[in-house]
Amino acid sequence: MRHRISVPSYLRPPSARSRRALVSAVGVTALLGAGAAALGLSASASAAGATCQIAYGVVNSWPGGFQAGITITNEGSAITSWTLAFTFPGNQTVSSGWNGTFTQSGANVTVASLSYNGALATGASTSIGFNGAFTGTNTDPSAFTLNGAACAAGAPSTSPSASASPSASPSSSPSKSASASPSPSKSASPSASPSSSATTPPPGQPSVPATCKSLGATLTASSELFSSSAESAPPDTSRIQSALNSCAGTGQAVELTASGSNAAFLSGPLSIGGNEVLLVDAGVTLYASRNPADYQISGANTCGTIASSDNGCKSFITMAGSGAGLMGTRDSAGSQGIVDGRGGQDMLNTSQTWWALATAAKSGGSQNNPKLVTSNGASSLTIYDIDLVNSPMYHVLLKGGSGATIWGVRIKTPANSRNTDGIDPQDISNVLVNDSYINDGDDCIAIKSDSGTAASHITVENSHCWGTHGLSIGSQTAGGVNNVTFLNDTVSGTDSGGITSTSNNGIRVKSASDRGGLVTGVTYQNICMTGVKDLLVFDPNYTTGNGSSIPSFAGITLNGVVSVNSVSGATSQLDGYDSSHLLGLTLENIKLDVTGTSAQYANIGVYNSNITASGTSVTVSNISGTGSVPSCSFPSYPAL
Repeated sequence: MRHRISVPSYLRPPSARSRRALVSAVGVTALLGAGAAALGLSASASAAGATCQIAYGVVNSWPGGFQAGITITNEGSAITSWTLAFTFPGNQTVSSGWNGTFTQSGANVTVASLSYNGALATGASTSIGFNGAFTGTNTDPSAFTLNGAACAAGAPSTSPSASASPSASPSSSPSKSASASPSPSKSASPSASPSSSATTPPPGQPSVPATCKSLGATLTASSELFSSSAESAPPDTSRIQSALNSCAGTGQAVELTASGSNAAFLSGPLSIGGNEVLLVDAGVTLYASRNPADYQISGANTCGTIASSDNGCKSFITMAGSGAGLMGTRDSAGSQGIVDGRGGQDMLNTSQTWWALATAAKSGGSQNNPKLVTSNGASSLTIYDIDLVNSPMYHVLLKGGSGATIWGVRIKTPANSRNTDGIDPQDISNVLVNDSYINDGDDCIAIKSDSGTAASHITVENSHCWGTHGLSIGSQTAGGVNNVTFLNDTVSGTDSGGITSTSNNGIRVKSASDRGGLVTGVTYQNICMTGVKDLLVFDPNYTTGNGSSIPSFAGITLNGVVSVNSVSGATSQLDGYDSSHLLGLTLENIKLDVTGTSAQYANIGVYNSNITASGTSVTVSNISGTGSVPSCSFPSYPAL
């Protein structure tokens, strides 16, 4: 029996009366330049004759930042799309948003509907939300228009936030439920996704769609393995792909279910089309083929071998169309559906695992291993309440496009499994990562960009890392990385099995002159680290070389960063590239248990920080700041 999360009507698109719809988060496109036309909003709107009602409320706040929810109710004729407009009364900016495309010019903000929430019947509602920043007083906007018509003010929106406030200590263990209203206390660390008892999910949380086709399991795994005939020809590839092909465009799911004692599927590479979901029920595991030939890309290097490049393998799951989703259901015990890449098992007809191949490639060349979940140019993607384990290479690589929500994802692969990055947003904009637990053998998060395409408007909040290479930007930054927020996250230097990270970083921004570009508008706020060696790393010389793509790290703020139990030899590195490309860094409310720091080519502002820096072309200045050092505790990795 599948479990679905109960979602109130104001968080569902109108079509949710007949089916549940995929919800994906998108962020903000900031319009630069002055002189934009004013929106012409009145100071207030009379309820008499208003064709819309707006409920606006700040549901969480912290020094210099806040999270707001907006509920839009259509009280006029039915509409097929909408544009909401309002003006901030003070010095406020939107940094990331969900359930709409946000645009800001000066104080004026517009939000355009998305494909799934544009149609509003008379009396229907939809909710949107955003994270913002402010200086001075954070006064609520008082006048709104919907499609140019003034709206009446409703009761303040009180949708609970995604634990965005950084003001208190993290919980010691993941919660299995969420209250229906905001808690008066504020946690610096996330709780787990709501269980079936939750009635009001946080803004931006996805929901599980209705089922288009249901497929029952016919296999049972034994220690991740199957019969030789099944391993040679994975029996579920064609029937899963056929169902996906049939359901593409419906907004519904192909659901993988248990059947009696059978709860396993074995498949080769799969492709999820546009506007559909591959849904794995709690207690069910989708296993990836061990046969390199199943992943072979025609004309490329041989999958399952070491070669000059790693272009030989298809991914196990490709999110090929915009609106694609990969989801699991969550049962009352907290179990979720699982996708298992079997990276620790021998490749078929060999005595070498995918991970061993990656280790061998460290001596030279590139391993041709399949990634677990990827996209290339698709937009409005969702990965929700799914366990991704034992990937042969990266777990999630989302490249290009705009709009992705990754929520309630649990990644588990040993810390010594090489190049098994957790979540890599690359050349993509408008991404929300929330409430996720990441245990892997490379970067926990790695935000990257290639020449010509920026990675921008990305929020990683309420998420935790074990045994990884840290909360990273880079090393590819040639296209620019901007408007990035890491909020309420924790980093542990050892994985859940006690294996120490092979490159034990906490906060890391890395690049080099053969792949560098501008990294700016980046905030790490309320970050707690334990058992880490390289605490703060700003490294523009990550690899050697004399290229012309010079890295520039500017406009980077660390506010509320704590380290405890740091390992022997712990240190921080605060480097710019040269005197023309200084590191521009602000350190506020910093408390590291090891304060040793090296630095060069840096302009650093400090407030309430127990670390400072000196070195070649390093300037340190005292600045005005707000807030305080957070207290920290660390959750355990949840049972899968």
